Formats: sequence, structure tokens, C-alpha cells
Amino acid sequence: MSDIALLITETQMDELARFTKEDFPHESCSLLLGNIVDNKYHVKVLKRMENVEHSEISFNIDPDELIKVYQWASDNGLNVIGIFHSHLDGTNPSSTDLTFMRINPVIWLIYEVSTSTYKAFLLIQDSPQEIRVEISKD
Repeated sequence: MSDIALLITETQMDELARFTKEDFPHESCSLLLGNIVDNKYHVKVLKRMENVEHSEISFNIDPDELIKVYQWASDNGLNVIGIFHSHLDGTNPSSTDLTFMRINPVIWLIYEVSTSTYKAFLLIQDSPQEIRVEISKD
């Protein structure tokens, strides 16, 4: 298998960090829209989503809002290529994350609030594999 990578800009990462600060202490969540070319997941648009659980340890997105974003992405020649969310502590997928990774087989970008670090994962053969994140200048 070719090397898989999430390609995202500094501005997009800064925006996700800002969303996380604004949503604190609750988990923040966003959808990453873009295209996949040769196992490179190119983020083109961020769609900030509301965590309807308003929880510090989990997130949930309103299904009707999800459908709207999927439709918008399709109408604009994009795909939902990733899900971003924050954890107060830790960057590894939780057991709940693993359950939803099976339902949503896209890259999961997890941002740890306590250290301002992140990791990206893709479920491969039912196991979360860390994916390289390439941050580019705008």
C-alpha cells in the first residue's frame, strides 16, 4: 500500500485549534472536506459542526446536519475525507471513536487540548493506523 497522508494547511490547523478553544471544555468537532489523490487526502474545506452532546468526553453530530454537509460536499465536487475532534487528554482513539471509525471509514484527526498536539488515524483491517499529517504553508 502506498504511503497515506493527510495534507492540510497551517491556516486550517490554526482554525481547528481555534474551534477547539471556543468549544472548550466540550469536545470540538468538524468535518474535513476535500479529495483523495494517490492516497493523499487533500483538505480543501473545513465544516465546523456542533457537538450536540455538549460533552467533555464525547461528541455527536446532528444527523440532519451531517446529511446537509455531505450533500454540500457532493454538490461542490468534494468528499468528506476526515473527521476532526478534540480530546481533553490523549490523541489516541477512544473505544467510542473506534466504534464510529468503523461506521465512518475516513481519516480521524484527533487534537489533544492539554498539549496542543494531534494525530491522524485511518482504520485499516479493523485496526487504527496512524497516518502522516503534512502541514503546508498557505
